[in-house]
Amino acid sequence: MATISVGGGSGKKSVDSDVPLVPFIDLLLCCVMFLLVSAVWTQLGRLETNQASPGAEQDTMAATPRTKLILQIESGGYTLASTTGERTPIPTIGGAFDVAALATALHARRAIDAERNEITVVPEDGIPYSEVVRAMDAALGEHYSTIDLSDATTL
Repeated sequence: MATISVGGGSGKKSVDSDVPLVPFIDLLLCCVMFLLVSAVWTQLGRLETNQASPGAEQDTMAATPRTKLILQIESGGYTLASTTGERTPIPTIGGAFDVAALATALHARRAIDAERNEITVVPEDGIPYSEVVRAMDAALGEHYSTIDLSDATTL
C-alpha cells in the first residue's frame, strides 16, 4: 500500500489515505495486454484498397495509356469490363452472386494479360458490403494485388 500524505494542519482531522497500488498495476497490465492482442488482429483483418475521388489528380503517366480492368457489381450480377470495350457479363444464379464464375473469368483475363495486377471495383448503390468484399477476395485470389474501389462517376 502506498500512503498519500497531504499534510494536515494542527487540530484538524487527518486526510491521509492509502492507495492500493497492486490492484491498480494489475488492471493496467491487463489493459495493455488486451490492446496489444487486439492490435494484432486488426492488422490481420485489413485489406488495402485505393479510393478514387472525383477531385483527385490522376497519375501523370499519360505517355503510355494502359487499359483499365473494371469489375462492376450490379444487382443483376458482375460485369468484367475493360476500357477497350470488352465486356463479360456474369449473371446472378437464383438471386445469388456467382463468385466461382467470377473467379473463372478473372483467371481467363489473367491468362490474357499476366502482367496486369490492378483492377477497379465499381459497386452499384445498394449492393451489400459483404458481396463487395467477396468480389475483392476473388480478385485477390487471382493475384490482382492493386484494387481500387470507385463509383461510376469517377471512371
